[in-house]
Amino acid sequence: MYHILEVNQYDKVLDATCGSGGFLVKAMANMIQETGGVHTKQAIKIKAHQLFGIEFDREIYALACANMLIHKDGKTNLEQMDARNAMTGEWIAKQKITKVLMNPPFETKYGCIKIVENVLNNVPMHTMCGFILPDKKLEKASKTQIKRILKNHRLRKVIKLPEDLFFNVGVTTSIFIFEAKVPQNNNDFFACYMKEDGLVTVKNKGRHDIYNKWSDIEKYWLNIVSKQTGDDTCQWNNPNKCLSYQMPVKPFEIFEEDFKKTAMDYLIFQKNINNNILNDTLIKKILYSSSIDSDDTVIKISLNKGNKINEKISN
Repeated sequence: MYHILEVNQYDKVLDATCGSGGFLVKAMANMIQETGGVHTKQAIKIKAHQLFGIEFDREIYALACANMLIHKDGKTNLEQMDARNAMTGEWIAKQKITKVLMNPPFETKYGCIKIVENVLNNVPMHTMCGFILPDKKLEKASKTQIKRILKNHRLRKVIKLPEDLFFNVGVTTSIFIFEAKVPQNNNDFFACYMKEDGLVTVKNKGRHDIYNKWSDIEKYWLNIVSKQTGDDTCQWNNPNKCLSYQMPVKPFEIFEEDFKKTAMDYLIFQKNINNNILNDTLIKKILYSSSIDSDDTVIKISLNKGNKINEKISN
């Protein structure tokens, strides 16, 4: 997400539901690395003035502060507030945020879409905002809410993530990238599906890059998302029809065997024949009234000429 949103050492990064501070810690590390290390003047500025986090839960907020402190500070602009309310919106507006990286709580009872809207409404125009949300979250939200969001903000990209990313909660997710304060105006949005990330689930330890595949996979998808083309999963979608990546619908196919089976099943039903008795009788006749040859790998069953099944099969 850091690279998709093209975050750099001069950005002001916000996570309005920062939890233990994972996004901010990683953003801080990347930004400081770009400056040349922790001892540069820009690194000091990043830690003091360019990282902004909000967390509602008091204990998790304390954990975020500790996490940032362990990773060379950066906790100066962490606040314990409710990301849904107007007061928090006013605080966000004062910070002149340039990039948003967020994984808000998915549940409706915690105001997921309300948080997204509050953030979008209070960052400057053209701010690129990335939110990890359940695949169909925007489509399941209230129509009034979504209509209002798209009236004021533009959904630019949707990157569907691997389905086992949040294996522990059983939710499939996507990254939704918005451009703040630029209306949708019925413009299509780009979507793609990063089916695999190369990570492996380790019992009780989460998902890890055991086989060192992620680096190459990341480069591939950053290129796809940047160019908005180059992979079979790429698609452009109309926001009036959907607000998520659309899984391809398998073409309907029917084979001669399917037709024969359906026709035979219907005839058996019409004749009021017991299917179990029919199957049992056929198997016995084929197996025990036939010529059977075999070798080490193949068993050949040949019906004898003139052999008939005479028994009446009925209920």
